[in-house]
Amino acid sequence: MKTGSPLGPWAIGWRIIAPVAALAVLTTGQFLKTNDYFPLGSLSQYSTARDLNGQVKTAYLLARFPGSDEDVNLSLNLRVVGIERGDVESQLGNIIADPSMLQTIADGYARLHPGEPQPTHLTLCRSITQLKNGVETGEPEHIVLAEWQVR
Repeated sequence: MKTGSPLGPWAIGWRIIAPVAALAVLTTGQFLKTNDYFPLGSLSQYSTARDLNGQVKTAYLLARFPGSDEDVNLSLNLRVVGIERGDVESQLGNIIADPSMLQTIADGYARLHPGEPQPTHLTLCRSITQLKNGVETGEPEHIVLAEWQVR
């Protein structure tokens, strides 16, 4: 029974190069602990158990709109601001160092909500909840991480 012609050098080459390239990207994502190479990014969120007596840290975004002195919690998701909370949390260090990165979130909100009032000020915060035996204890602590006057 004839099985077909043998593979040529190009066919063999791309079959070797493709998995090696994917492995290189996965390895780079793991070492840099970044989601920038999704789906070949850091998988560390799945690799360790959480401390049942530790803390739960969550980023959230407050927005101030024209004519109001009260801040409104804007959901960090694709539908509201065009980016997921996990993506913001993976860039917290960069955003704290350069709060102008919050302008991108304001631009995303404007693009997704044309004709609606636009935020004039954004505040990126973190909520820290203490756990005891896996159950919340006390009130969460709220910390301001970065602020930005929207342009």
